[in-house]
Amino acid sequence: MIEIQTKIHDKFSVEFKVGFSGREDAKMDYFDVNSWIFIPNGLYINKNTYSKDRFYTDMKSNIRLITPSFSLRQMVEGDDAPIKHVINSLDNINEFEFQMKLFGSIFKSSIRDASSDIINEKNQDNLSRKCSDYIYDLRLVLQSYRRIHNMIDPKNETMLAKFRFTDEFISHQMQIQTMKVLKALQHLEGLRDTTNALIDTLKEETEYKISKGYSHVIINDDANNRKLVNHHSKLKKYIESALYLNVNTTQDGQAVKQISFSLAAGLAMMVYLLITTLFQKYLGNYPNLIFFILVIFYILKDRIKELTRWMFAYQLKDKYYDNKTVISIKDNKVGILKEGMDFISEDKVPDDAMKLRRRTRLEVENKLLDEKIILYRKRVEIDNVTLHNQYDYEFKGINDIIRYHVNYLTKKMDNPETLIDCLDEQGNVQTVKAERIYTLHFVLQFKWEDQVEYRDFHVNVNRNGIVDIS
Repeated sequence: MIEIQTKIHDKFSVEFKVGFSGREDAKMDYFDVNSWIFIPNGLYINKNTYSKDRFYTDMKSNIRLITPSFSLRQMVEGDDAPIKHVINSLDNINEFEFQMKLFGSIFKSSIRDASSDIINEKNQDNLSRKCSDYIYDLRLVLQSYRRIHNMIDPKNETMLAKFRFTDEFISHQMQIQTMKVLKALQHLEGLRDTTNALIDTLKEETEYKISKGYSHVIINDDANNRKLVNHHSKLKKYIESALYLNVNTTQDGQAVKQISFSLAAGLAMMVYLLITTLFQKYLGNYPNLIFFILVIFYILKDRIKELTRWMFAYQLKDKYYDNKTVISIKDNKVGILKEGMDFISEDKVPDDAMKLRRRTRLEVENKLLDEKIILYRKRVEIDNVTLHNQYDYEFKGINDIIRYHVNYLTKKMDNPETLIDCLDEQGNVQTVKAERIYTLHFVLQFKWEDQVEYRDFHVNVNRNGIVDIS
């Protein structure tokens, strides 16, 4: 199956997190994602101003394993608990580092789900119970993990450093998520004991961080907090590197394309030689005329070659993609991802996609909007057998985290605000500010097995960056 989550990643980029989960009983799984991007005409984006290279610079993706799913308590209890994999790896520093990173990644996912479950709870009677369970499970995980410190040889500074990296990371994630819970509950009536327990837990963790020399927030200390953000950005990349896959990207169908281009050149030469032979045979008595005619056809030969190359390329366009990425773990190929991008006309967009765009094909409306449409297509193939036999964990599939940067699109945008004169109720002229935005419409089509699903997103942008996404 295919799942998607979307969010504003930063001021100038929107993130689409697409999860591809294979079937347990299938050796291979195949997925297709077609994305139609409708761009306002006023941004002057077309195939002449927005090349494929420019598009792939803006459309960046990271490919990683889907994080194994565990509750907080399951992280330290049960035969397959992640804490046990960490302990069992103590005699191998490389495996220990990998298991530590994976433990940190799983913890981040688990505590995020646990905090979201509390924040989204509508029944206030359940909140105290869920918070008590959350605090108990959280302390259980942290205590179980930190006992590993005493199992490490005190002389092994490298292993101790890797332990500290993960320890600081999970401590930071704990504070982020617990603070979210506290903010959501602190204004609710009848939960004073619960919020006090959360506050005590946060204070204890801050004291622990200080005792270990870990970075922590200090109010009114901009320099410290700036360093903290930078440090934890690096820690996050270090921890989550355990989930990222090896990729090797090349152009797709290069051999076939080169053969087709060679055939085009050969065809053009064959036409030229055939014409040369015919004119020499029937106009042999007019050498000057033959000379001028052959010069003209020699000039046309290159045009014939280019036209033929274009015809071959057009025929191959739907069968081959721009790029082909081989995905691997430990030099074992677990899948292939292909991607292609083209500007297309509106009549090439499926009716279901146009309905999600929420407009008809009326000629007057089309002339008014005159949007440019980019088709960005992906083909994903996953080898489930190889994927499932790499680690102790059962990985469901892969995530393709796509970030589309809009910096280039904002260059042609007008001022983000404009002034409008109007009359108030007393008949006086008033000047009001109005926000000027441009809307990028994304319509995505997901296909796997015999399933087809559509999703659409509207990204409102102005020259200062992304305003919102819906």
